[in-house]
Amino acid sequence: MEAIERVLVCGASPDSINQNAQLRRYVGEGFATVLGGASVRVCSLEAAEYVAQEFAPQLVVVFGSCMPSVSVYHGLKNFCIQNHAYLTFWLHDDPYEFDFNYKIFDDADMIFSNDRWAVSHYQHPHVYHVPLAASRAEHFRPLGARKDREVFFCGVGFANRVTLLRDCAAHLADVQVEIVGAEWPADISFARNERIDNAVLPDHYASSLMTLNIGRRYNLANARFNLDASTPGPRTFEAAMAGTVQCMFVEGLEICDYFDPDEGEILLFDTPAELRRQIDMLRDDPPAAARLAGAAQQRALRDHTYANRAARILELVDHHLGTA
Repeated sequence: MEAIERVLVCGASPDSINQNAQLRRYVGEGFATVLGGASVRVCSLEAAEYVAQEFAPQLVVVFGSCMPSVSVYHGLKNFCIQNHAYLTFWLHDDPYEFDFNYKIFDDADMIFSNDRWAVSHYQHPHVYHVPLAASRAEHFRPLGARKDREVFFCGVGFANRVTLLRDCAAHLADVQVEIVGAEWPADISFARNERIDNAVLPDHYASSLMTLNIGRRYNLANARFNLDASTPGPRTFEAAMAGTVQCMFVEGLEICDYFDPDEGEILLFDTPAELRRQIDMLRDDPPAAARLAGAAQQRALRDHTYANRAARILELVDHHLGTA
């Protein structure tokens, strides 16, 4: 097969039920950065067969969640067979929806999973780990924003997060903390149930002295192996791109493959007392806090953009086609 010159990025589920459709745009931006804008089309799953017929891509990247029952790919597969195109899936909700990945085994020439630990459990011959990333166009903020709060977190109040913040509450009594999202209980006084639009979330990161990083434990379809997520989610990369200091609750050390604690690119904690020490360090040394935020942002710009991920996917596809 000739070198990939045209790529179609489409949703893995219909946009009517796709709550993460904006991520697909970032993936398209990544491929456009690598190949040029004229070489990339981005569309919904509903429009993918029509766009494929008109655009004639050599590579189709189906991005998102294949879990919904209305997510079917037979038409795209037929197009790829008839036109000698390559059909790949980049799933962004492993391992939480792992039990549904069987749906794409017959259609996928290659699968990319957002989670490293999930990859080793796939029953497909060509599965690779490609984590999510950040968009420079969407998430970058100049350093030096005014700090409107000391500690910030945005996310759903899953049980593991509620337990951790309850444990930390006594250590945060005199700290300006702002927790926003959904399903937070009333007894966590610094949390409120409020949605922040994705477009302005980077502004909140940039205007926070510290952003907490607390992983998710909430499985939708992960009963077969009951896998624990190992790879940090996209907000880890997005917050770094926005220029905040992140302090991550440590449940595994894969984070060190993306941000180096020894270089100040991320802070780690595993007890409430350690979190408080990190907060006090940032409070007491604003220049050091600024340096840490800058180090994280530079690492994100260098290694964790969607252009980095697009280049990796193209490398893997080219290698596979060259050895198939």
